[in-house]
Amino acid sequence: MKLQQFLGGIEGLGPVAVEKRVFVEPWEARLFGVHATMMGTSIWAWPDLRVKAEGMNPLDYFKYRYYIKWQGAMAEFLIERGYIEAKELDALTQHFLDNPETPLPEKGNPLITDRVIEYLWTGDNPYRNIATTPRFKVGDKVCVKDVPLGIHTRLPGYLRNKVGVVEVVYDGAYLYWDKGPTDGLGTPQPVYNVRFKTTDIWPDIPDHGDVLYNDFFEVYLDAVQNQ
Repeated sequence: MKLQQFLGGIEGLGPVAVEKRVFVEPWEARLFGVHATMMGTSIWAWPDLRVKAEGMNPLDYFKYRYYIKWQGAMAEFLIERGYIEAKELDALTQHFLDNPETPLPEKGNPLITDRVIEYLWTGDNPYRNIATTPRFKVGDKVCVKDVPLGIHTRLPGYLRNKVGVVEVVYDGAYLYWDKGPTDGLGTPQPVYNVRFKTTDIWPDIPDHGDVLYNDFFEVYLDAVQNQ
């Protein structure tokens, strides 16, 4: 697992600067539009973006701004899938750098526009209204697995091997879109809210009765024997 995937619980990271603007540069809004078009037309899915960004060297990951990582991920993906050649992309990039006043091409397809607008309204719904038989029930003690490393994971690293109590069993099943190497999330499965005592996670802190809650896919949990 790469460092950028489990920052929670790590001490001494601050202070953290929080940028409240959604888009800092105008090109970021246009890039988000390209991303939305790729999502709305099923060219790629969230795991494609996550895997590409989180597969970076951690030092590079923290060096670049949010949408720069998106840009790199999208370019690499489109080249790999044959939508554009690397030489063509390099040539176009250099052309616009050398000629910043060049107007951007105006293209559009009403059918694609309608699909993208529909996607922006509906989004990706991971919920599946299907019959499931959850392995755990409210009140069960569970241990968070230390699963094999994947390029992308939905499991916080600081909760691996920690024991908590099931607080909520959510209705239905959920999945994380399975286009890309994730760690067992491609099948719809039950999801649980689990409660932890903070002193069970960080034994050296004072015990004020604080608790921490986290949602888990079932694939990440094991039963604790002799409850």
